[in-house]
Amino acid sequence: MKHKIKGDIINWNSSIWDFDYQMKSIKEDEDIDLSVNSYGGDAFLGIDICNTLKDHKGLVTVTITGMAASAASVICMGADKLRAHANTMLMVHNAQTFVAGDAKKLRKAADDVEKVSQAVLKSYTNRVDEDTMIKLLDDETYLTAEEALKYGLIDEIIDAEPEEVESEIFENKAKAFNNKISSAVAPKRPVSASASGIDENTLKQMFAELRNEIKNEFTSKKEPDQVPVEPKQNLSTLFLHL
Repeated sequence: MKHKIKGDIINWNSSIWDFDYQMKSIKEDEDIDLSVNSYGGDAFLGIDICNTLKDHKGLVTVTITGMAASAASVICMGADKLRAHANTMLMVHNAQTFVAGDAKKLRKAADDVEKVSQAVLKSYTNRVDEDTMIKLLDDETYLTAEEALKYGLIDEIIDAEPEEVESEIFENKAKAFNNKISSAVAPKRPVSASASGIDENTLKQMFAELRNEIKNEFTSKKEPDQVPVEPKQNLSTLFLHL
């Protein structure tokens, strides 16, 4: 089975619907080739997909094609073999939530989110020791492919250009990542004359000849009769027509 999970990790994401549908009919020992490009979303949905991949008897290969952040990085931990393109990234952090209420509700929410962070932590400890992973989560760490390989979070780096990431929940962060990869693949400077095999003197001579040709073209032609401008005509309109 070959599939791709992209966009936010939320139940109504069509790529996750398609994944769930295919998992219902897949053979228990069939190999899975899954690509991931997401800024994350629902922690428990990420954990669920991670465990679904872990429990599958066939070989599960996951490839990061752009960004695997937050809950998307949790999904990746379900792979038997985890690969990342050379210029992609992986981001890990503790669980987060939004809450409103009185002091008791705020204290309870803090306790609850700490427990969720413990569940998130356990998703990574099959690859990285717990103390190291706690530090990475506490620091909300962005890892290049090389750094992720060094920590053991991925198994292999493959060379290719990253894809842009789609997100409505993390729109600003997704734009920042997309701008970063766009600037990385853009040409850093224009091609110089010397790089194209034309020396400076030849280039000057070419421009001089071009100027002469333009000058001769204008002087060889009789100027057209001037068209009188009506007094009430708008000059800006005349220029636009010209």
